[in-house]
Amino acid sequence: MWIGVVFKLGMSPDELKKQSNQMKPTSKQLALVILTASILGGSIASAMDDGVTMKDGKMMMMKDGKSIMMEEDLKLENGATVMKDGSVMMKDGTKMMMKDGQMIDMKGQKMMHMGDGVLMKDGKMMAMKNGKSMMMEEDMTMKNGTKVMKDGTVMMGDKKMMMKNGDMVTTDGGMVTNGSVMMKDGEMMVMKDGMCMAMNKDMKMSDGTMIMQDGSVMKDGAQMMMKDGDMIDADGKMMKKAAN
Repeated sequence: MWIGVVFKLGMSPDELKKQSNQMKPTSKQLALVILTASILGGSIASAMDDGVTMKDGKMMMMKDGKSIMMEEDLKLENGATVMKDGSVMMKDGTKMMMKDGQMIDMKGQKMMHMGDGVLMKDGKMMAMKNGKSMMMEEDMTMKNGTKVMKDGTVMMGDKKMMMKNGDMVTTDGGMVTNGSVMMKDGEMMVMKDGMCMAMNKDMKMSDGTMIMQDGSVMKDGAQMMMKDGDMIDADGKMMKKAAN
């Protein structure tokens, strides 16, 4: 949206002043400009850092919030090389194939979006859809009946809770707390700000629960093995078959 003023040649100073005052943007116009900028900013803010992603089976390069077709193989800072066909050769010689929606930043960190839903980011409630974010403008009811309010309050049946920064509620109504660990497609992932990132070291949760990179868990002196879809939140609480 462009707001400007056009003046005619030969106008007197009084006429110039009068037309300038008439052309001043109204508060509604300014509000529309600010709203448009915030929505555009949300899309940019939701983008990953520079790196590569597979989208609809095609490999894309991400740089400064923009994406272009990947035209040549790319070597990452950790020594891994990403090929145009989506295959990745790690520094130790092991090979993997990227999946649709998966991303790798320039440092070699693998990550994926958690999917559509709502996320609290920097104290603001954001609606997430197709990898983009915008300000949450109204309360939402998820598929399982969970209600999420604009102030971050969540109603799950009779249970009421308040979302914290980095927490997310998926469209299915699953609550994913920031710092949770999940086994997804056989890989251990850490949830952070609506993204799941590869778990690159053992983790200790706030209650002392130890989670290893291979999916084994030490809790209250007992050992167990996580299964695909299992999730443990930052407080060490086990949540079976978390929403994807």
